[in-house]
Amino acid sequence: MSKKALLFAALFVLVVFRGPALAAAAGSATFAHAWNNYSEKEKRSFLFGLATAARAICTDLTTMQKDAKPQDMETNFRNCFNNYAGMEPDRVIAAMNALYADSKNAMIPIDGAYRISLMQVRGDKVDDIIVQSRKYGEGLKKQLEQQHKTDQ
Repeated sequence: MSKKALLFAALFVLVVFRGPALAAAAGSATFAHAWNNYSEKEKRSFLFGLATAARAICTDLTTMQKDAKPQDMETNFRNCFNNYAGMEPDRVIAAMNALYADSKNAMIPIDGAYRISLMQVRGDKVDDIIVQSRKYGEGLKKQLEQQHKTDQ
């Protein structure tokens, strides 16, 4: 059962993140473009999907600890879940909207923008992570452009 849940969660995450990647590969579209074209309901659904995936994975990871006490398992689950799931969706969405409002962040993948926004909402410093994410996004853009040229 736990392998099925992990496989389902991994498949879900791949499907969620592959959609924006395909949109970005289509030419001038970016991750920011994909995010900004989502309705508010779709953005909330995206966050709900991430929380569901985090819950499934964290449940499996904590229940695999056979020697752990129930209280320790509960603590480990909460720590795992809270690390990946935002508890204030409106603030996370607003932070993602603000992040993507800067055109320099357009190629930061949506999962990276989510993580950065979640950290911002929690009050963590993210300036260095944003710089790293921009570099990653630009590298990804070059790879997609190269692949697009090869495919033609």
